[in-house]
Amino acid sequence: MRGLLGIALRNLFLRREQGMLLFAVIAAASGVLVGVMSLSAGVAATQKDVVTTFLSGELNVGGFFKVHPDSISPVVGDAARVRTVVEPLVPDGCLLRERGRGQATAGAGRHRVRSYVVALDVEGEGAALRRFKVKDGALETLARPRTVALSTQLAGRLHVRLGDMATLFTQTVGGQRNALDVEVVAITERAGLLGESAGILVSNATLRELDGYRPGSAGVLQVACAGADGGGLDVDGLAGQLRDSLRQAGFTVLPPAREAYGDKLSPLLREGWAGQRVDVTTWEDESAFLGFISAGLAALTVLVGAITLAVVMMGLFVSLSVAVRERTREVGTLRAVGMHRRSVVGMFMLEGMLLGAVSSGLGALVATGVCVLLRDAISLPEALSGFLFSDTLPLAPGPGHVVAAVILATVGATLASIIPAARASSLSPRSAMDSL
Repeated sequence: MRGLLGIALRNLFLRREQGMLLFAVIAAASGVLVGVMSLSAGVAATQKDVVTTFLSGELNVGGFFKVHPDSISPVVGDAARVRTVVEPLVPDGCLLRERGRGQATAGAGRHRVRSYVVALDVEGEGAALRRFKVKDGALETLARPRTVALSTQLAGRLHVRLGDMATLFTQTVGGQRNALDVEVVAITERAGLLGESAGILVSNATLRELDGYRPGSAGVLQVACAGADGGGLDVDGLAGQLRDSLRQAGFTVLPPAREAYGDKLSPLLREGWAGQRVDVTTWEDESAFLGFISAGLAALTVLVGAITLAVVMMGLFVSLSVAVRERTREVGTLRAVGMHRRSVVGMFMLEGMLLGAVSSGLGALVATGVCVLLRDAISLPEALSGFLFSDTLPLAPGPGHVVAAVILATVGATLASIIPAARASSLSPRSAMDSL
Protein backbone atom coordinates (compact mmCIF):
# COMPACT_ATOMS: atom_id res chain seq x y z
CA MET A 1 0.00 0.00 0.00
CA ARG A 2 2.85 2.37 0.83
CA GLY A 3 4.43 1.66 -2.56
CA LEU A 4 1.17 2.42 -4.39
CA LEU A 5 0.81 5.62 -2.42
CA GLY A 6 4.32 6.68 -3.39
CA ILE A 7 3.66 5.96 -7.08
CA ALA A 8 0.37 7.87 -6.94
CA LEU A 9 2.02 10.91 -5.34
CA ARG A 10 4.86 10.83 -7.90
CA ASN A 11 2.42 10.71 -10.80
CA LEU A 12 0.40 13.62 -9.41
CA PHE A 13 3.59 15.64 -9.00
CA LEU A 14 4.86 14.81 -12.51
CA ARG A 15 1.50 15.73 -14.04
CA ARG A 16 0.99 18.82 -11.85
CA GLU A 17 0.55 21.18 -14.80
CA GLN A 18 -2.34 19.14 -16.20
CA GLY A 19 -3.83 18.69 -12.74
CA MET A 20 -3.72 22.32 -11.58
CA LEU A 21 -6.89 23.31 -13.45
CA LEU A 22 -8.79 20.34 -12.06
CA PHE A 23 -7.34 21.08 -8.60
CA ALA A 24 -8.60 24.67 -8.80
CA VAL A 25 -12.05 23.64 -10.04
CA ILE A 26 -12.55 21.07 -7.24
CA ALA A 27 -11.27 23.53 -4.63
CA ALA A 28 -13.63 26.23 -5.90
CA ALA A 29 -16.61 23.88 -5.95
CA SER A 30 -15.88 22.72 -2.40
CA GLY A 31 -15.49 26.32 -1.28
CA VAL A 32 -18.86 27.27 -2.72
CA LEU A 33 -20.46 24.31 -0.97
CA VAL A 34 -18.94 25.37 2.36
CA GLY A 35 -20.20 28.93 1.76
CA VAL A 36 -23.76 27.75 1.11
CA MET A 37 -23.75 25.48 4.17
CA SER A 38 -22.40 28.35 6.28
CA LEU A 39 -25.17 30.63 5.01
CA SER A 40 -27.83 28.01 5.73
CA ALA A 41 -26.51 27.48 9.27
CA GLY A 42 -26.24 31.23 9.85
CA VAL A 43 -29.79 31.91 8.71
CA ALA A 44 -31.10 29.04 10.86
CA ALA A 45 -29.34 30.42 13.94
CA THR A 46 -30.49 33.98 13.25
CA GLN A 47 -34.05 32.84 12.60
CA LYS A 48 -34.20 30.95 15.89
CA ASP A 49 -32.78 33.94 17.76
CA VAL A 50 -35.38 36.27 16.26
CA VAL A 51 -38.26 33.83 16.80
CA THR A 52 -37.33 33.12 20.43
CA THR A 53 -36.96 36.86 21.03
CA PHE A 54 -40.28 37.98 19.54
CA LEU A 55 -42.69 35.08 19.24
CA SER A 56 -41.75 32.14 21.34
CA GLY A 57 -39.75 30.48 24.06
CA GLU A 58 -38.11 27.12 23.51
CA LEU A 59 -41.45 25.82 24.78
CA ASN A 60 -44.83 27.55 25.08
CA VAL A 61 -47.92 26.83 27.12
CA GLY A 62 -50.71 28.94 25.70
CA GLY A 63 -54.33 28.45 24.93
CA PHE A 64 -57.51 29.53 23.20
CA PHE A 65 -60.68 30.75 24.91
CA LYS A 66 -64.13 30.87 23.35
CA VAL A 67 -66.88 32.77 25.14
CA HIS A 68 -69.23 31.15 22.64
CA PRO A 69 -68.53 28.96 19.61
CA ASP A 70 -68.45 31.95 17.22
CA SER A 71 -65.56 33.83 18.87
CA ILE A 72 -62.01 32.91 19.85
CA SER A 73 -59.07 34.59 21.59
CA PRO A 74 -55.49 33.35 22.12
CA VAL A 75 -55.52 33.60 25.90
CA VAL A 76 -55.36 31.46 29.04
CA GLY A 77 -58.03 32.67 31.45
CA ASP A 78 -56.64 31.07 34.63
CA ALA A 79 -52.92 31.60 34.11
CA ALA A 80 -52.07 31.09 37.80
CA ARG A 81 -53.49 27.57 37.78
CA VAL A 82 -51.56 26.69 34.62
CA ARG A 83 -48.40 28.15 36.14
CA THR A 84 -48.66 25.85 39.16
CA VAL A 85 -48.58 22.86 36.79
CA VAL A 86 -45.84 24.15 34.50
CA GLU A 87 -43.43 25.74 36.99
CA PRO A 88 -42.21 22.53 38.69
CA LEU A 89 -41.25 21.10 35.27
CA VAL A 90 -39.13 24.05 34.15
CA PRO A 91 -35.51 22.80 33.82
CA ASP A 92 -32.61 24.39 35.65
CA GLY A 93 -31.11 27.27 33.70
CA CYS A 94 -34.46 28.16 32.13
CA LEU A 95 -37.03 30.73 33.20
CA LEU A 96 -40.78 30.93 32.84
CA ARG A 97 -41.93 34.24 31.40
CA GLU A 98 -45.40 35.56 30.73
CA ARG A 99 -46.16 37.00 27.31
CA GLY A 100 -49.35 38.15 25.62
CA ARG A 101 -50.30 37.67 22.01
CA GLY A 102 -53.00 38.79 19.64
CA GLN A 103 -53.74 40.79 16.51
CA ALA A 104 -54.48 44.47 16.06
CA THR A 105 -54.64 47.20 13.45
CA ALA A 106 -52.37 50.16 14.17
CA GLY A 107 -53.49 53.53 12.85
CA ALA A 108 -52.01 57.01 12.67
CA GLY A 109 -53.78 59.69 10.63
CA ARG A 110 -54.92 58.14 7.37
CA HIS A 111 -52.48 55.24 7.59
CA ARG A 112 -53.43 51.75 8.75
CA VAL A 113 -51.45 48.50 9.08
CA ARG A 114 -52.42 45.16 10.62
CA SER A 115 -49.93 43.06 12.57
CA TYR A 116 -49.61 40.52 15.34
CA VAL A 117 -49.15 41.94 18.84
CA VAL A 118 -46.48 40.76 21.27
CA ALA A 119 -47.07 41.73 24.91
CA LEU A 120 -44.28 41.74 27.50
CA ASP A 121 -44.00 41.59 31.26
CA VAL A 122 -41.49 44.44 31.26
CA GLU A 123 -40.33 43.96 34.84
CA GLY A 124 -40.28 40.17 34.62
CA GLU A 125 -38.34 40.04 31.33
CA GLY A 126 -35.19 41.43 32.91
CA ALA A 127 -32.09 40.81 30.78
CA ALA A 128 -34.23 39.30 28.00
CA LEU A 129 -35.25 42.83 26.96
CA ARG A 130 -31.69 43.38 25.75
CA ARG A 131 -32.22 40.75 23.05
CA PHE A 132 -34.55 43.19 21.29
CA LYS A 133 -32.57 45.52 19.05
CA VAL A 134 -33.91 49.01 19.68
CA LYS A 135 -33.34 51.75 17.14
CA ASP A 136 -34.86 54.59 19.16
CA GLY A 137 -36.30 54.91 22.66
CA ALA A 138 -36.27 52.22 25.36
CA LEU A 139 -38.47 49.16 25.85
CA GLU A 140 -38.45 49.71 29.63
CA THR A 141 -40.87 52.61 29.08
CA LEU A 142 -43.52 50.08 27.98
CA ALA A 143 -44.19 49.69 31.70
CA ARG A 144 -46.09 52.96 31.44
CA PRO A 145 -49.80 52.57 30.64
CA ARG A 146 -50.96 52.83 27.02
CA THR A 147 -47.55 52.81 25.33
CA VAL A 148 -46.34 50.90 22.29
CA ALA A 149 -43.11 49.99 20.54
CA LEU A 150 -43.26 49.60 16.76
CA SER A 151 -40.88 47.91 14.35
CA THR A 152 -38.99 50.09 11.89
CA GLN A 153 -41.17 48.77 9.07
CA LEU A 154 -44.47 49.57 10.80
CA ALA A 155 -43.30 52.97 12.00
CA GLY A 156 -42.34 53.83 8.43
CA ARG A 157 -45.69 52.73 7.03
CA LEU A 158 -47.57 54.68 9.70
CA HIS A 159 -45.27 57.73 9.35
CA VAL A 160 -44.80 58.00 13.11
CA ARG A 161 -41.77 58.81 15.23
CA LEU A 162 -40.84 58.56 18.88
CA GLY A 163 -43.38 60.43 21.02
CA ASP A 164 -46.16 60.36 18.41
CA MET A 165 -49.62 58.98 19.17
CA ALA A 166 -51.14 56.00 17.41
CA THR A 167 -54.36 54.01 17.82
CA LEU A 168 -54.72 50.25 18.16
CA PHE A 169 -57.96 48.68 16.89
CA THR A 170 -59.02 45.12 17.70
CA GLN A 171 -61.90 42.84 18.59
CA THR A 172 -62.26 41.95 22.27
CA VAL A 173 -62.69 38.49 23.72
CA GLY A 174 -66.46 39.05 23.82
CA GLY A 175 -66.62 40.01 20.14
CA GLN A 176 -66.95 43.81 20.55
CA ARG A 177 -64.69 46.25 18.75
CA ASN A 178 -62.28 48.32 20.82
CA ALA A 179 -59.74 51.08 20.20
CA LEU A 180 -56.92 52.35 22.40
CA ASP A 181 -54.79 55.46 21.94
CA VAL A 182 -51.13 54.71 22.68
CA GLU A 183 -47.87 56.65 22.69
CA VAL A 184 -44.93 55.43 20.60
CA VAL A 185 -42.08 55.05 23.13
CA ALA A 186 -39.67 52.86 21.16
CA ILE A 187 -38.87 51.78 17.61
CA THR A 188 -37.14 48.44 17.12
CA GLU A 189 -34.61 47.51 14.46
CA ARG A 190 -35.54 45.34 11.51
CA ALA A 191 -36.23 41.72 12.44
CA GLY A 192 -36.70 40.15 9.05
CA LEU A 193 -40.22 39.14 8.10
CA LEU A 194 -41.27 39.38 11.76
CA GLY A 195 -40.87 43.15 11.59
CA GLU A 196 -43.99 43.18 9.44
CA SER A 197 -45.93 40.25 10.90
CA ALA A 198 -45.17 40.87 14.61
CA GLY A 199 -44.22 44.51 14.76
CA ILE A 200 -46.36 45.76 17.68
CA LEU A 201 -44.93 45.47 21.21
CA VAL A 202 -46.97 46.47 24.27
CA SER A 203 -47.08 45.55 27.95
CA ASN A 204 -49.29 42.75 29.20
CA ALA A 205 -51.44 45.31 31.02
CA THR A 206 -51.98 47.31 27.83
CA LEU A 207 -52.96 44.17 25.91
CA ARG A 208 -55.46 43.19 28.62
CA GLU A 209 -57.05 46.64 28.37
CA LEU A 210 -57.12 46.49 24.58
CA ASP A 211 -58.57 42.98 24.29
CA GLY A 212 -60.84 43.13 27.34
CA TYR A 213 -59.07 40.34 29.22
CA ARG A 214 -59.61 40.05 32.95
CA PRO A 215 -56.73 40.36 35.45
CA GLY A 216 -54.94 37.05 35.96
CA SER A 217 -55.19 36.02 32.32
CA ALA A 218 -52.15 35.51 30.11
CA GLY A 219 -51.55 34.90 26.46
CA VAL A 220 -48.80 32.32 26.92
CA LEU A 221 -46.27 31.06 29.45
CA GLN A 222 -42.92 30.57 27.74
CA VAL A 223 -39.99 28.43 28.85
CA ALA A 224 -36.92 30.43 27.79
CA CYS A 225 -33.44 28.93 28.10
CA ALA A 226 -30.02 30.50 27.64
CA GLY A 227 -27.73 29.48 24.80
CA ALA A 228 -28.14 29.09 21.05
CA ASP A 229 -29.18 25.44 21.49
CA GLY A 230 -31.66 26.22 24.25
CA GLY A 231 -29.34 24.82 26.88
CA GLY A 232 -29.60 21.34 25.30
CA LEU A 233 -33.29 21.17 26.21
CA ASP A 234 -35.26 18.21 24.85
CA VAL A 235 -38.26 20.32 23.87
CA ASP A 236 -40.32 17.47 22.43
CA GLY A 237 -39.83 15.34 25.52
CA LEU A 238 -40.67 18.19 27.89
CA ALA A 239 -43.70 19.11 25.76
CA GLY A 240 -45.04 15.60 26.19
CA GLN A 241 -44.55 15.79 29.97
CA LEU A 242 -46.37 19.13 30.12
CA ARG A 243 -49.32 17.83 28.13
CA ASP A 244 -49.66 14.82 30.40
CA SER A 245 -49.41 16.97 33.55
CA LEU A 246 -51.96 19.49 32.27
CA ARG A 247 -54.43 16.72 31.39
CA GLN A 248 -54.01 15.21 34.85
CA ALA A 249 -54.74 18.67 36.31
CA GLY A 250 -58.07 18.71 34.49
CA PHE A 251 -57.25 20.87 31.45
CA THR A 252 -58.37 20.03 27.94
CA VAL A 253 -55.14 19.99 25.91
CA LEU A 254 -55.01 20.32 22.15
CA PRO A 255 -53.07 17.64 20.23
CA PRO A 256 -49.59 18.64 18.97
CA ALA A 257 -49.52 20.32 15.56
CA ARG A 258 -46.69 21.90 13.59
CA GLU A 259 -48.45 25.26 13.28
CA ALA A 260 -48.07 28.74 14.73
CA TYR A 261 -50.85 29.86 17.07
CA GLY A 262 -52.11 32.40 14.52
CA ASP A 263 -52.65 29.65 11.94
CA LYS A 264 -54.79 27.70 14.41
CA LEU A 265 -57.33 30.46 15.05
CA SER A 266 -59.52 29.94 11.98
CA PRO A 267 -59.69 26.10 12.17
CA LEU A 268 -60.48 26.21 15.90
CA LEU A 269 -63.11 28.91 15.37
CA ARG A 270 -65.00 26.53 13.09
CA GLU A 271 -65.18 23.91 15.85
CA GLY A 272 -68.32 23.94 17.93
CA TRP A 273 -66.88 23.99 21.45
CA ALA A 274 -66.76 26.82 23.99
CA GLY A 275 -64.54 27.43 26.98
CA GLN A 276 -60.79 26.95 27.46
CA ARG A 277 -58.34 24.81 25.52
CA VAL A 278 -54.63 24.66 26.44
CA ASP A 279 -51.97 24.33 23.75
CA VAL A 280 -48.32 23.27 24.22
CA THR A 281 -45.98 24.20 21.37
CA THR A 282 -42.26 24.40 20.62
CA TRP A 283 -40.40 27.27 19.00
CA GLU A 284 -40.32 25.24 15.78
CA ASP A 285 -44.12 24.97 15.84
CA GLU A 286 -44.48 28.73 16.28
CA SER A 287 -42.09 29.42 13.39
CA ALA A 288 -43.62 26.84 11.04
CA PHE A 289 -44.88 29.62 8.75
CA LEU A 290 -41.21 30.49 8.08
CA GLY A 291 -40.36 26.93 7.06
CA PHE A 292 -40.18 27.85 3.37
CA ILE A 293 -36.95 29.76 4.06
CA SER A 294 -35.10 26.85 5.66
CA ALA A 295 -36.55 24.48 3.05
CA GLY A 296 -35.29 26.73 0.26
CA LEU A 297 -31.80 26.94 1.74
CA ALA A 298 -31.75 23.17 2.25
CA ALA A 299 -32.70 22.67 -1.40
CA LEU A 300 -29.97 25.11 -2.44
CA THR A 301 -27.41 23.20 -0.35
CA VAL A 302 -28.44 19.89 -1.96
CA LEU A 303 -28.24 21.47 -5.42
CA VAL A 304 -24.78 22.89 -4.82
CA GLY A 305 -23.67 19.56 -3.34
CA ALA A 306 -24.93 17.72 -6.42
CA ILE A 307 -23.14 20.18 -8.71
CA THR A 308 -19.93 19.78 -6.68
CA LEU A 309 -20.17 16.00 -6.93
CA ALA A 310 -20.82 16.19 -10.68
CA VAL A 311 -17.88 18.56 -11.24
CA VAL A 312 -15.52 16.32 -9.29
CA MET A 313 -16.64 13.12 -10.99
CA MET A 314 -16.68 14.48 -14.53
CA GLY A 315 -13.38 16.29 -14.15
CA LEU A 316 -11.55 13.33 -12.68
CA PHE A 317 -13.12 10.85 -15.08
CA VAL A 318 -11.89 12.82 -18.09
CA SER A 319 -8.49 13.52 -16.52
CA LEU A 320 -7.81 9.90 -15.53
CA SER A 321 -9.13 8.56 -18.84
CA VAL A 322 -6.62 10.75 -20.67
CA ALA A 323 -3.92 9.70 -18.20
CA VAL A 324 -4.54 6.02 -18.91
CA ARG A 325 -3.98 6.56 -22.63
CA GLU A 326 -0.88 8.69 -22.04
CA ARG A 327 0.61 6.22 -19.57
CA THR A 328 0.02 3.03 -21.53
CA ARG A 329 3.75 2.29 -21.60
CA GLU A 330 4.08 2.89 -17.87
CA VAL A 331 1.15 0.57 -17.12
CA GLY A 332 2.58 -2.10 -19.42
CA THR A 333 5.97 -1.89 -17.74
CA LEU A 334 4.43 -2.19 -14.27
CA ARG A 335 2.36 -5.17 -15.38
CA ALA A 336 5.46 -6.75 -16.95
CA VAL A 337 7.42 -6.52 -13.70
CA GLY A 338 4.66 -8.30 -11.82
CA MET A 339 2.13 -5.69 -10.64
CA HIS A 340 -1.29 -7.24 -10.20
CA ARG A 341 -4.43 -5.85 -11.76
CA ARG A 342 -5.74 -4.91 -8.32
CA SER A 343 -2.60 -2.86 -7.69
CA VAL A 344 -3.07 -0.97 -10.96
CA VAL A 345 -6.69 -0.21 -9.98
CA GLY A 346 -5.53 0.89 -6.54
CA MET A 347 -2.84 3.18 -8.00
CA PHE A 348 -5.25 5.12 -10.19
CA MET A 349 -7.94 5.26 -7.50
CA LEU A 350 -5.40 6.58 -5.00
CA GLU A 351 -4.49 9.34 -7.44
CA GLY A 352 -8.13 10.35 -7.72
CA MET A 353 -8.70 10.15 -3.96
CA LEU A 354 -5.60 12.22 -3.17
CA LEU A 355 -6.46 14.88 -5.71
CA GLY A 356 -10.07 15.08 -4.47
CA ALA A 357 -9.15 15.14 -0.77
CA VAL A 358 -6.30 17.67 -1.00
CA SER A 359 -8.03 20.10 -3.38
CA SER A 360 -11.40 19.98 -1.58
CA GLY A 361 -9.72 20.28 1.83
CA LEU A 362 -7.76 23.36 0.79
CA GLY A 363 -10.80 24.91 -0.89
CA ALA A 364 -13.00 24.24 2.15
CA LEU A 365 -10.45 25.72 4.57
CA VAL A 366 -10.01 28.85 2.47
CA ALA A 367 -13.79 29.23 2.17
CA THR A 368 -14.14 28.88 5.95
CA GLY A 369 -11.62 31.67 6.49
CA VAL A 370 -13.40 33.90 3.98
CA CYS A 371 -16.75 33.24 5.70
CA VAL A 372 -15.27 34.21 9.06
CA LEU A 373 -13.94 37.46 7.58
CA LEU A 374 -17.21 38.31 5.81
CA ARG A 375 -19.51 37.33 8.68
CA ASP A 376 -21.73 40.33 9.53
CA ALA A 377 -19.49 42.51 7.35
CA ILE A 378 -21.62 42.71 4.18
CA SER A 379 -24.79 44.79 4.32
CA LEU A 380 -27.84 43.27 2.64
CA PRO A 381 -30.56 45.03 0.66
CA GLU A 382 -33.86 45.41 2.48
CA ALA A 383 -35.70 42.80 0.40
CA LEU A 384 -33.06 40.15 1.10
CA SER A 385 -32.53 41.04 4.76
CA GLY A 386 -36.20 40.28 5.43
CA PHE A 387 -35.78 36.66 4.37
CA LEU A 388 -32.40 36.20 6.07
CA PHE A 389 -33.47 37.91 9.35
CA SER A 390 -30.38 40.09 9.37
CA ASP A 391 -29.17 43.38 7.93
CA THR A 392 -25.77 41.77 7.30
CA LEU A 393 -24.76 38.47 5.73
CA PRO A 394 -25.31 35.80 8.43
CA LEU A 395 -22.55 33.22 7.96
CA ALA A 396 -21.83 30.49 10.51
CA PRO A 397 -19.00 28.27 9.22
CA GLY A 398 -18.15 25.18 11.23
CA PRO A 399 -15.83 22.17 11.15
CA GLY A 400 -18.70 19.96 10.06
CA HIS A 401 -19.03 21.93 6.83
CA VAL A 402 -15.35 21.35 5.97
CA VAL A 403 -15.64 17.63 6.75
CA ALA A 404 -18.81 17.30 4.66
CA ALA A 405 -17.23 19.04 1.65
CA VAL A 406 -14.06 16.91 1.83
CA ILE A 407 -15.99 13.67 2.20
CA LEU A 408 -18.28 14.52 -0.71
CA ALA A 409 -15.38 15.44 -3.00
CA THR A 410 -13.30 12.43 -1.97
CA VAL A 411 -16.17 10.00 -2.47
CA GLY A 412 -16.90 11.56 -5.86
CA ALA A 413 -13.24 11.34 -6.85
CA THR A 414 -13.09 7.69 -5.80
CA LEU A 415 -16.18 6.78 -7.78
CA ALA A 416 -14.93 8.68 -10.85
CA SER A 417 -11.64 6.75 -10.73
CA ILE A 418 -13.19 3.29 -10.92
CA ILE A 419 -13.80 3.08 -14.71
CA PRO A 420 -10.43 4.58 -15.82
CA ALA A 421 -8.65 2.37 -13.26
CA ALA A 422 -10.48 -0.72 -14.54
CA ARG A 423 -9.47 0.14 -18.12
CA ALA A 424 -5.85 0.53 -17.06
CA SER A 425 -5.85 -2.82 -15.25
CA SER A 426 -7.33 -4.56 -18.30
CA LEU A 427 -4.17 -3.82 -20.33
CA SER A 428 -1.92 -6.85 -20.69
CA PRO A 429 1.85 -6.26 -20.59
CA ARG A 430 2.29 -7.30 -24.21
CA SER A 431 -0.58 -5.24 -25.65
CA ALA A 432 0.52 -2.24 -23.64
CA MET A 433 4.07 -2.41 -24.99
CA ASP A 434 2.94 -3.21 -28.57
CA SER A 435 0.66 -0.17 -28.63
CA LEU A 436 3.64 2.21 -28.50
